[in-house]
Amino acid sequence: MDTSLQLPMPIPKHGWVPREMHRELVRMMYENNLLTFHTERTFPLKKGGKTDIFVNVRLVRSFPAMIPVLAKLYAHPLRWINADLFADVPDAISPLCGHISAETGKPYVTIRKEPKEGRVSDANIVGSFKSSDSVVIIDDVITDGASKIGPIAVCREKGLVVKAILPLVDRQDGWQENFQEIGMDVPVWAGLTLHDVRRELISLGLMRRANPELEEDNPIIVALDGQPWEKMQRIADVLRPTGCIFKVNDVLVEEGLNLLPELSAYGRIMVDLKLHDIPQTVENVCRRMRNHPPWAITVHASGGRKMVESARRGLGNAPTKILAVTILTSFTPSDCDKIYHRRPLIQVGLLADEVSRAGADGFVCSPREGWYLRKHYKKMLIVTPGVRPLGSAKGDQKRTATPEYAISHGANYVVIGRPITGAKKPLDAMTRILIENGLM
Repeated sequence: MDTSLQLPMPIPKHGWVPREMHRELVRMMYENNLLTFHTERTFPLKKGGKTDIFVNVRLVRSFPAMIPVLAKLYAHPLRWINADLFADVPDAISPLCGHISAETGKPYVTIRKEPKEGRVSDANIVGSFKSSDSVVIIDDVITDGASKIGPIAVCREKGLVVKAILPLVDRQDGWQENFQEIGMDVPVWAGLTLHDVRRELISLGLMRRANPELEEDNPIIVALDGQPWEKMQRIADVLRPTGCIFKVNDVLVEEGLNLLPELSAYGRIMVDLKLHDIPQTVENVCRRMRNHPPWAITVHASGGRKMVESARRGLGNAPTKILAVTILTSFTPSDCDKIYHRRPLIQVGLLADEVSRAGADGFVCSPREGWYLRKHYKKMLIVTPGVRPLGSAKGDQKRTATPEYAISHGANYVVIGRPITGAKKPLDAMTRILIENGLM
């Protein structure tokens, strides 16, 4: 085991464990029992609910070879921030603190969870400090931030200036929202996120995205439209064991195609760019998908045969499916008359005939046209958006149907967004939809 890790300067913006070290750190933590996992999310959380990954740095007591590795990692951001001292909250990081102090030359204090009465020394804090000293609080993980509020208050009562909180792992469980709600202005800078841990476990072949049989059987494509990346991760994390597909579009404008390997840790990805441009431009875009090919990419069928052929050339040997969008589900029959001068079914048929000859793997159509395409294109994939469970609002969709109707009328996959992503418990919402529509 290499304990002489070379750390770059300046420190990386998004985490104090450099990206190139993520895989090796996760591997070492796994091999030394500092993290355990279960794909089906069986580990209970203190605040309720369950998770798939449990980080337990306090067990480093039993694996001394990991102590210098972690001490060196923690020392790097402490040097960069350059506070007067650091503080730990017993007892997750306590076995490392002496080593971190020796590595950095900085003193540290321990903040007790409960004051001890009848002591000569300070009841709340163990260690020496001066009022107005700056301090960094270190810990193993941060979840919703609740466990950090007390230590911050203790430090401030003693006149210490809290410059930052440094957890090894950010569980991405809502601390930003909670800190904002109570006006907590202390920055949190994690070494890596739970997403980073999960991605590396999967890439190392230690952890499955989902049961392969579920990926084969689940017909739901979850539309993650309009979600910020942080929330998107939380939703995808919860739904990952179900084997569903995740549809993304607008987030790629902000995050770029580099998001694809990150999101692929949670399942198959449908890139819903609805490409519609001259053939060369579409080919160029599809070529950029080769390094991290998604499950599928959408193009507008109205772009014509040459455009679809160019998409296929751009993808090369990538396994990505090309799904041709026929008529948007936000169009009413009246809209189709105005734009295409045809009724929806006739226009869908004409578009399908054109792109089926050009190498498309399937179609995107409303549930109302699925039966027609299944009748004439038996081997093509059919994906139907505009699907709404009973009792759900239609939103901006016009030609809609239930999941059961869509599947029984030819669809291989149904796209559902807000009824799942907007639910308080997305996993329960998906399970209910599958059961109520006879899909599981």
